[in-house]
Amino acid sequence: MGYPRLAKKHGVKSITPIRIWVGQYKRFGIEGLKPNKVKQTFTREFKLSVLRYRELNKLSYEETADHFGILSYTTIWKWQKKFEVEKDKNEATIEKRSPPVMKKNKKTNEIHLKENERQELIRLREENENLKAGIEYQKKLQALTQHIEEKRKKR
Repeated sequence: MGYPRLAKKHGVKSITPIRIWVGQYKRFGIEGLKPNKVKQTFTREFKLSVLRYRELNKLSYEETADHFGILSYTTIWKWQKKFEVEKDKNEATIEKRSPPVMKKNKKTNEIHLKENERQELIRLREENENLKAGIEYQKKLQALTQHIEEKRKKR
């Protein structure tokens, strides 16, 4: 029948939800269409690891969702958009600041960094975030592997 005619027949304004439902059915069967009683929640580190995995392996959002067992690929797409906006805001904030001088504020006990020191701090924070994301990815992969093995044993 096709998505447009199906949408019209059932009074759905857009074909997008129908495409999503069909995709979920193809990937997860009837289970993919059942409402989730438990909402999937993910840590920031896990989200970043999923986005990095997608980028490194040049996968589509749908392929990435399948790989990680995430019910809707649009979830990953939303993460991507959110992190792009967040990154742009952070970069704009950094560019607006004037290079600080290495002085300690006696009242607040804060240390102002030179530009190269600030860049190194940013690099180290990104590296730390990447390492945390890698750990989260390994945990999720281990849990997924364990879940699959348990399913096989039950059969």
